[in-house]
Amino acid sequence: MSPFGPQDPHGAGHGLFGFGPHFDALSPHAPLPRKVATVRMLMFVGGFCGLALSLLFVMGLSVSTEDMAEVLRQQSELAAEENVDLAISPEMMRSMMGMLALVTGVYGLLSTFLASRIRRRTLGAYWGVVAFQGAAGALLAWNMFTGDLLAAVPLGFAVYMLVAMLSREGRAYYGLY
Repeated sequence: MSPFGPQDPHGAGHGLFGFGPHFDALSPHAPLPRKVATVRMLMFVGGFCGLALSLLFVMGLSVSTEDMAEVLRQQSELAAEENVDLAISPEMMRSMMGMLALVTGVYGLLSTFLASRIRRRTLGAYWGVVAFQGAAGALLAWNMFTGDLLAAVPLGFAVYMLVAMLSREGRAYYGLY
């Protein structure tokens, strides 16, 4: 507590020269702000989920062509009962699974890599996270507007992470004002 009382704008807990706690982030030993720590944790979780999903798609590629053709035939019969024409060949299914494995794997690797770099306090890490979440948010918004309403949940996370990184605390931690 300041000897001048609790109203002292230059006292303890008020930051450098009384400008507020965001200037305390300039200290080389400043702790990671909560908002940035939350972004880091969410990016690790999303990255690990992307990597796990990629592995599941790769596991699906290990199914033999004959078994995949049989499963697709059964699915076509079930879809026909609902008056839906399902015409997917095993080659098309393998192609889709390969592309999904690639996309989710790259997402998982980038998210995990950026999350591991957040504590380094470099502008590259900061702008990398902002660009990554912006691109993910744009893609999710596009998916949502084209009919995938379930994209609203990850879109909410991407928007939160963008807002948290662009917040006063997030910018100050990386030396941006």
